[in-house]
Amino acid sequence: MAFNAQWKPGMDAVAGMQKVGPDLAAPVIYLDPDSLALLPPGDPAKWPEFIGLLHQIRAGAAELAEFLER
Repeated sequence: MAFNAQWKPGMDAVAGMQKVGPDLAAPVIYLDPDSLALLPPGDPAKWPEFIGLLHQIRAGAAELAEFLER
């Protein structure tokens, strides 16, 4: 299932990590006023793929930041 969305972050937008269970956490973007959380799979066997996605997001965000800083 495909899902596409666009948000324009408000002035108080921040990003971080939020615990979503006793042993789970998720990256969260608080977009002011909306928020987006990427929940990890419930099956720990699928975590390596999710971790790979998180690394891709980090790299893409760094690339975009460098582009915008030029």
